[in-house]
Amino acid sequence: MSGMRRLSYGYVSRTERAIIEELTREERRKMQAIVYVKPGCQKCRRTVAKLSKAMRVQTVTADECDIERFRKCGYQSFPVVTVYKADGTHDEWCDLQVDKIKQYTEG
Repeated sequence: MSGMRRLSYGYVSRTERAIIEELTREERRKMQAIVYVKPGCQKCRRTVAKLSKAMRVQTVTADECDIERFRKCGYQSFPVVTVYKADGTHDEWCDLQVDKIKQYTEG
């Protein structure tokens, strides 16, 4: 066995795979999230706890102005999450979305 592994972009050795995985972890460390929460919100606490394992998370307790702004944007529930990626793009969602969280915490 040569130790080569087929990935979506070609064959890589164990050493190359380790380097790629480390670079991926470094990229994740560069990501940041801002999570707007409401007091006593269990979904908010779970979202912050999960995302905190993968990136820096800043929590903001939403006030009435924030709540109104989010309603105008179409968000119906809390938390409201914005993840700023290392490449300058961002991802936004509201509510506890396990699939979105896993996208940033697994892999």
